[in-house]
Amino acid sequence: MNNLPIVGKLATLIAAFGIFTILVATYSVSHISKINSSYTEVLTHDSIAALALGKADKAFENSRAAIGDLLMLTDDDLNAKAIGELRDAHDRFLREMNTAIAAASDDAALPRLKARGLDVLDGVCQATVKAAMIATAASDVAASQATFLRDCQPRFPSLSAEISVAAQRLSDMVETRNLELSAASQNAIDATFVIIIAGLVVVMTLAIFAARSSLVQPIKLLAATMVQLANGDLAAPVMNAERKDEVGSMAKAVRIFKDNGIRARQLEDEAQLLRDKNEKEREANATIERARSEEMQVATAQLAEGLQRLATGDLTFQLTEPFADDFESLRADYNAAVAQLRETLANVQDATGSIDSGTTEISVSADNLSKRTEQQAASLEQTAAALDEITTNVVNASDRVNEARKLAQKTNDSAARSGVIVADAVTAMQKIETSSQQISNIIGVIDDIAFQTNLLALNAGVEAARAGEAGKGFAVVAQEVRELAQRSAVAAREITSLIRTSTTEVEGGVRLVSQTGVALKSIESNVVEINRHMDAIATSAKEQAVGLSEVNTAVNQMDQVTQKNAAMVEESNAASASLKTEVTRLRAIVSQFRLATRPSTHVSGSQNASSSRGPRLAYARATPGNSGSAAAKPVWEEF
Repeated sequence: MNNLPIVGKLATLIAAFGIFTILVATYSVSHISKINSSYTEVLTHDSIAALALGKADKAFENSRAAIGDLLMLTDDDLNAKAIGELRDAHDRFLREMNTAIAAASDDAALPRLKARGLDVLDGVCQATVKAAMIATAASDVAASQATFLRDCQPRFPSLSAEISVAAQRLSDMVETRNLELSAASQNAIDATFVIIIAGLVVVMTLAIFAARSSLVQPIKLLAATMVQLANGDLAAPVMNAERKDEVGSMAKAVRIFKDNGIRARQLEDEAQLLRDKNEKEREANATIERARSEEMQVATAQLAEGLQRLATGDLTFQLTEPFADDFESLRADYNAAVAQLRETLANVQDATGSIDSGTTEISVSADNLSKRTEQQAASLEQTAAALDEITTNVVNASDRVNEARKLAQKTNDSAARSGVIVADAVTAMQKIETSSQQISNIIGVIDDIAFQTNLLALNAGVEAARAGEAGKGFAVVAQEVRELAQRSAVAAREITSLIRTSTTEVEGGVRLVSQTGVALKSIESNVVEINRHMDAIATSAKEQAVGLSEVNTAVNQMDQVTQKNAAMVEESNAASASLKTEVTRLRAIVSQFRLATRPSTHVSGSQNASSSRGPRLAYARATPGNSGSAAAKPVWEEF
C-alpha cells in the first residue's frame, strides 16, 4: 500500500469493508435459508397432520349427530337431509384421515385410528342406520334408537378422545419444533452479531493502523529528518523516498535538500581550500577574488535566506536573482526542490480535505441511520405490543366460542329430550283418540239399545191397552220403561256429542303436538348447524392465535436485531470520529507549511490553511535581518 496514493488507500479500506459486509450477508442468508427450509417442513407435515386430525374428529362427531337426527326425525325430507349429512361427514372423516396419514407417514397410530373410525361408521353403526332408514312403525323406531344407544353411541366418545389426543400430540411436536427453530434463529442472529462486531473492530483497527503506518508515522519521520537537516546534520537518513505516493514525493524533495546541503558544504570546503591555497596570490588577483567573493556571498546569502524561509514553512519563496555561472545550478535545484515539496504538500492538503469531507459525510449518514434505526425499533416495539393485545383478544374469543358451543350442545340435548316427550305426547293423544272412538261406538250401541227398548215399551203399552184393566199396571211399567229408554237415548246423544267435541279437540291437540315436534326438530337441526359454525369459528380462532403468536415472535426478533444494528451504527460513528481526529492531526501538520494560493474544492481545508499562515508570516516579518545557520536554527527547531 505504500505505492498507492492517499485516495487509493481510502478506497482500499472501503473495499475491504464492503467485502466483509458481503461475506456477513452471505453467512446470514445461508443460515436463514436453512431455518426457513426446516420451518417449511414443519408446516407441510406435522402442522397439516394436526389440523387434519382436528377436522377428522369434527367430521366423526358430525356423523354421530347425523345418525341421531336420522333416528329422531319422521319426515322423509329431513331423513334424506340427515342421510346426506351422514355421508358428507363420513367422506370428510376419510379424506381428513388420509391427509393426516400422508402428512405424518411415520406415525403408526393414525392408520389404526382411521380403521377404528371406519369400523364404527361402516360396521357397528351401519346396521342401526339401515334399520332407521326402513323403520315405519313406532316400535321399529324405538328399537333402532335402543340399538343406537347400546351398540353405536358408546363407541364415539372414546375414539373421539383418542383422535383429539393424537392431534394434541402432533401440535405439541409442532410447538417443540418451533421452539427449536426459534433457538436456532437466535443462535444465528447472535453469531452474525458477534461476527459483525469482530469484523468491524478488525476493519477499523486495520484502517487506523494503516493510516498511522502509511501516513502519520512517515510524515513524522520526514519532519524529524528535516529538523536534523536544518540543524546541519546532513548525515541524517531520508526514509520512504522509494515510495510512489505523496509521502514518497515529499521524501524525494527532502533528499534533494540534503544533497544540496551536502553540495553546498562541499563547495564551502573547496572554497576554503582555494582561499588557503591562493592566499599568496590574493593580492595579485584581488579584483577577481573580490568579484568571486561577492558572487559567493550573494549566492550564499540568497541561499541562506531561502533556507530560512523554508525553515519557517514558507514554500512560496523562490530564488529569482541569478547566481554566478558556478552557482546557477544550485539556485535551479533549490527552486525545483521547493516547487516539488510545495506541490506535494498541496496534494496532501487536498487529500486530507477529501478524507475530512468523506468522514464527515459518513458520520452524518451514521447519525441519520442511528436515528432511523431507533425510530424503527420503537415502531417494532409498538407493533409487538399491538400483536400481543390482538393475540389475547383472539384467544378470549376462542374461549367464548367454546363456551357458546357447549351451551348450544346443551340446548341440542334439551331439544332432543323435548322431541322424545312430544313424541310420547302424540302417542298418548292418538291412544286417547282411539279410546274416544271406541266409547263413541259403545254409546252408539247404547243408543240403539235405548231405541229398541223404546219400541218394545211402545209395543207393550199397545198390548196393555188392548188387555184392558188387566193390562193397566203393565202399561204403567211400559210407560216408565219407555221414558227411561228415551232419557237413555237423550243421554247417549249428549254423550256422543261430547265425545265428538272431545275427539275434535284431541285431533287439534295431536296436530299442535305434531307441529311442536316438527318445530323442535327444526330447532335441533338449527342448533346442530350453529354448533358446526361455532366449531369452525373456534378452529379458525385457534389458527389465528397460532399465526399471531408466530408473527409476534418474528416481530420481537426483528426488534432485537434492530436494536443491535443501532448499537453497531453508534460504534461505526465512533470509529469515523476517531478517523476524523487523525485526519485533523494530519491537516495540522501540513498546515504548518505556507503554500501558494490555489483553487480548493474543500472549504474546511482552505480555512485551516489560511488560519495557519498568519502566525508564520508574522514571525517571518519579525526577523527580516536574520541570515546564516545560526539565525535559522531556532526557526527550524520550531518547525
